[in-house]
Amino acid sequence: MKKILFLALAMLTLGSQMQVSAAKKDKNEIKWEWDGTTSGNETIDKYLLQIDTLYNKVRDYKDNLEQYQLKDTTLCINGKYYQLNWMEDSQGQLLTRGTVNWQCVQAVTMGANIVLDMTSAGLGSATAALALPQLGFKALKFAKYVKGGPAVIQSGIESIKAVRGKWIGNSRKWKAVKDGAISDPTKIGFSPAVAEKLNECYYVKEITAESPEYEEVVKKFTGKTPEELAQEANGVANDIAKATVLPEDKSKSLDQMPSDDDLEKELG
Repeated sequence: MKKILFLALAMLTLGSQMQVSAAKKDKNEIKWEWDGTTSGNETIDKYLLQIDTLYNKVRDYKDNLEQYQLKDTTLCINGKYYQLNWMEDSQGQLLTRGTVNWQCVQAVTMGANIVLDMTSAGLGSATAALALPQLGFKALKFAKYVKGGPAVIQSGIESIKAVRGKWIGNSRKWKAVKDGAISDPTKIGFSPAVAEKLNECYYVKEITAESPEYEEVVKKFTGKTPEELAQEANGVANDIAKATVLPEDKSKSLDQMPSDDDLEKELG
């Protein structure tokens, strides 16, 4: 009987290795089919619950952050060039500056914490597998869940790193435009009503000859008439005026981004 069980478990272990390889091929797909049924073995059940919790954390992390996009556009107003930066959700609703600050910090720190938890859970994979023979014939049922653990860990870590990497880029860009932002948009031609929304959700930065993107921005507007440039600027201002702003959850908002040193530490 033991020989049969060990042979079956050996085949399942090989299947686990194949499942991890398949997970590597599809980094965006995380498969986890445990229905919550417990085996009665403390080691195995603790492992399955740990994997299930991490699976849901990864899914929630991705679903929450992938709905937001950091966007920008450029304008030419009175012969000067400006870049507008903002973040919106999948419905096109604007996020306040404080919410963007909070999302940037949370995306980086939470992502790092989930990866650490995933790595820690991986240490229990072998222990859970070794406990399977204690289940007798039930081992065949629960082995498919145990073998799914390493695939969830592998795919989860890759997914988190991909999303977190994107948000590290977002955080650096957002902080860079914040540091050079124009404090009073009315001084460059925006109406008070539009300027109010700009100061709530946008950062407006002048693109000067020293800016890395200067030549590319100049090319974008070269050959356009003053009337065309004014029409583009008015169009953007109208879009800003019409845009809706997501309500700000004060528990998920930061008025200020961390300092340079603190941000570098968080970005790791």
